[in-house]
Amino acid sequence: MTKSITRRAFALQTGATLLAAPRIKGAQKQTPKPPAGTLSDEFLARLPKIMEWANVPGLAIAIIKDGRLAWSRGFGVKKADTTEAVDSDTLFGAASLSKPVFSYAVLRMREEKLIDIDRPLVEYLPYADLPAVENAKLITARHVLSHSTGLQNWRFNRDQRLNIAFKPGERFSYSGEGFFYLQRVVEHITGSGFEEYMRERVLKPLGMPSSTYLWMSEMEPRVAWGHNNRMSPSEIFNAQQARRMIEIAGEWKKPVSVWKYEDVARAQAIINKDQPPLPNFLLPNTAGSLVTSINEYAQFMIRLMDRPRRDELDLSDASRREMLTPQTRINNAISWGLGVGLESDGGRAMFWHWGDNGTFKAFMMGDPVKRSGVVVFTNAMNGHRVWQRIVASATGGDHAAFLFWMV
Repeated sequence: MTKSITRRAFALQTGATLLAAPRIKGAQKQTPKPPAGTLSDEFLARLPKIMEWANVPGLAIAIIKDGRLAWSRGFGVKKADTTEAVDSDTLFGAASLSKPVFSYAVLRMREEKLIDIDRPLVEYLPYADLPAVENAKLITARHVLSHSTGLQNWRFNRDQRLNIAFKPGERFSYSGEGFFYLQRVVEHITGSGFEEYMRERVLKPLGMPSSTYLWMSEMEPRVAWGHNNRMSPSEIFNAQQARRMIEIAGEWKKPVSVWKYEDVARAQAIINKDQPPLPNFLLPNTAGSLVTSINEYAQFMIRLMDRPRRDELDLSDASRREMLTPQTRINNAISWGLGVGLESDGGRAMFWHWGDNGTFKAFMMGDPVKRSGVVVFTNAMNGHRVWQRIVASATGGDHAAFLFWMV
């Protein structure tokens, strides 16, 4: 059993880790100071104390300026009671920051004329879990990406059924279930397993070679552990689930990366026969199972910004603008585009998304016109209390997105 770490030991350990971080073998050479006007020396000096107060063992920050990754750094440790320092290449559970990357993939598919985001999904793939009502036949990819399907977020037991609270497109209602349905549609259209498609068509081409919605054994030394409010560590869900899936894949002689939903559901019945094969329990899951680093996620964020020179991996300007255009309005400051939250306040338009998988909390925010942004990954339940302070400091103020996240 892992011994609990004291606050004093944590503070000493965090401070020692920060001093030692540049000397860790394999650690990326980092810019000594963040860009002017973002995180001050005083704030960075105070950050380990803030982490201690919040019971956050480790976090990583990346700053984007002028459309490039300008600075990144890790703080603290990957796992409490160890001296394994977090650096800017440490892998975290990105939680719902998974959704914007998938949304980008869907819009790329539209540009390749593989999907019409305004065509009802049932015309691509009937879904037995949907309720037998007319509104279910109206759900499109646009509704999924803008969280206006009317579906609930998740089901948690066999007795729960999918329901639709309103006509698709009427208003905002955050739904991971909708994203998982669209994941199945993507598998059906492409004929590929979801992990295989995302890695080959999106993650690797965009400069995210270590990122995965599943799990890779070689990434294990780089992965952070999650922590509850008492800083008790727990292994990331991907590792817990995927190790058994990999064993089954060996028996089936079928790599996990090419598995489709039917394979995952069949394996789930073997791994845990008492757990229903509901989307919230399945891996890979486009709504929340991305594992990545701040450096790699920042490379994705840059693709959403104005770029003087674009390439074949970028969305067209029309698609990118549509992604960052309000599709579902929530209040006078917050709306949702296609896969990202949007904040418009004080004449500045930002894209953003939060992530919450319990013991992993994350946040990203970018200004597409100024080509600046920040992304923070943390490995603790209280991580949101810290990333709010980091983002406010890096962007020069408070944000409506923080308040919306809290409701």
